Amino acid sequence: MQKNRFMVRLMFATLFVMTGMFSTFLTPVTSQAKDVIELKAVTSFPRSAVDNLALPDLIKMIEKRTDGRLKINYIGGPEVVKTFDQAEALRRGNIDMILFTPLGYLKSLAPELQAKGLSKLTAWEERRKGVNKIWDKILQDKVGAKYLGNIHSVVDFSIYSNKKMENLADFKGMKIRAMPLYTAFLKELGAKPIIIPPTDIYTAMQRGVVDGFIFSTDFEVPNWGWHEVTKYKIIPGIFQLENGTLVNLKKFNSLPKDCQEALEICVEIFEGVDTVRIIQTKQKAWEVMKASGVQEIVLPEKDAKKLVEIAESATWAAVLKDAPEMAKVREMISKK
Repeated sequence: MQKNRFMVRLMFATLFVMTGMFSTFLTPVTSQAKDVIELKAVTSFPRSAVDNLALPDLIKMIEKRTDGRLKINYIGGPEVVKTFDQAEALRRGNIDMILFTPLGYLKSLAPELQAKGLSKLTAWEERRKGVNKIWDKILQDKVGAKYLGNIHSVVDFSIYSNKKMENLADFKGMKIRAMPLYTAFLKELGAKPIIIPPTDIYTAMQRGVVDGFIFSTDFEVPNWGWHEVTKYKIIPGIFQLENGTLVNLKKFNSLPKDCQEALEICVEIFEGVDTVRIIQTKQKAWEVMKASGVQEIVLPEKDAKKLVEIAESATWAAVLKDAPEMAKVREMISKK
């Protein structure tokens, strides 16, 4: 019931944005400058990934807001710059912008960002509580990047498997595709985390290189074709998708003020718009998965509670070991 009320409020808020506010925010800011500024941008996932489907609209909004003076040249995904190399490329200025990336992929530069996946807050709640400013400071200090926001939130992660896992003991010895955010959690369960990019998951599942994988719940699965090589989805979900939209800090600071504001305003709008789209896509994706034979396994209540507790405790322990100062952030993002 509470989830339904949340969805209704979110849908109305988004409808308000789409119908009432777009005309305001899309009104070009008058400027005498005529030079076109181009930002060379990539995404961590291929262009066709569901996470990226809103990006053409976001890019159009930014360009219209700046009267065409700011152009986002979306050059592609990991085929252009490998997924785990993109943060360093951004830091060095080889690219100007990452339109979409899980912040967990930036662990080598900023381990503190793993905490983003533990947040209990929506993107707009993080703004209201000032958490966005914390992510921004970390990214500026450690990555040389400006954090614009999180274009969709309220999405958890699920464990998918080709082995029937009916209790926590079944995780022991399993090979599970991972990313930095959940390696500590998997090790605590006795599983073996194997870090590979999303583009390799299908083949890894098909060939038995991994027994399962963890990924944002459902909405991406049919798009990548993973339902074809997956038997089970484990309930409950864990973590929260910790994506971000980033601009090289030097490049951002060199932009005219109105262009900076256009980037910030447009990403903030899409935090609501794209969250609604992702939730709707998630529901449709699960129907496709069920039709292909993927089955839900609901862990016993005691094990389900323990699974969530381990995800929280093991990951926070890893974050605080690398960055003890994040204890204050934990208080801010652990409750609404």
